[in-house]
Amino acid sequence: MLSKRAIAARASSRGSAVASSSTRALSVLASSSSGPITPSSLKGGQYDRRQLQQTRTLLGLVHAVDKRVYRWAKRLMPPISKTEQIALGCGTIGFDREIFGGSPSLQHLIDTYDPKLSPEEQAFVDNQCDVLCSLLNDHDTSIERDFTREAWDYMRDEKFFGMKIPKEWGGLGFSTAAVSAVLQKLATQCFDANATVAVPNSLGPGELLARYGTDEQKSYFLPRLADGTLIPCFGLTGPHSGSDATSLIGSDCVVMERDGELGVMATFKKRYITLAPVAGVVGLGLN
Repeated sequence: MLSKRAIAARASSRGSAVASSSTRALSVLASSSSGPITPSSLKGGQYDRRQLQQTRTLLGLVHAVDKRVYRWAKRLMPPISKTEQIALGCGTIGFDREIFGGSPSLQHLIDTYDPKLSPEEQAFVDNQCDVLCSLLNDHDTSIERDFTREAWDYMRDEKFFGMKIPKEWGGLGFSTAAVSAVLQKLATQCFDANATVAVPNSLGPGELLARYGTDEQKSYFLPRLADGTLIPCFGLTGPHSGSDATSLIGSDCVVMERDGELGVMATFKKRYITLAPVAGVVGLGLN
């Protein structure tokens, strides 16, 4: 027969397996004379076998309820599409693994990730960014709801919209760290300028075309995107789905063949799209 100490140890072990549930359960089984039951008091053998059995029973009930709630919530979530599964499988694990593992190391982050700007990138941040900031006035932009013609022309001439486009296609070929540094500086002067430059260098289709476009698409779109002749935008947000790429309600497409050529028939409704009023190229988020 197990001793009270052995029974208490087993009860404590069971409780640690469902930490959040055990905390609630032990609080319910509070004694009016001696206070709430805690794992430390159980280890000390202060409570009789009946109380321990009540604790174990309640822990089991709470655990069963938690599992049912989880299964119920899982049924409500939309299924992951094949495209999303491919995207998830292509990802890599970086510092986020340490964060979710509960033991992030700042020193490891510093040793592993030490992005440095090239002399060309640093010069752009120190010179072109400063000039553009001098042309921007956050208050005037908010009132006029637009930049001055001089600011627009300077962004185009200095290829602020083509920082991520390779040099062979007329862009600057900057690193992600350089784009981040540019956006940081612009945000200190005018947030609208930050967003206007950020979209073509992140959500805009320029980098997608550079990586996956056909030669014909690259030769037509990339030089025009790099010099600002075409301003891109990304059509993601819809009336009923928000900025949620996993739930694009009302935005669908079907691959079909017409006259011997494959194409895409798209049906969509979009709203609140940054740069849409001035865009010449639209990237669409579709199911």
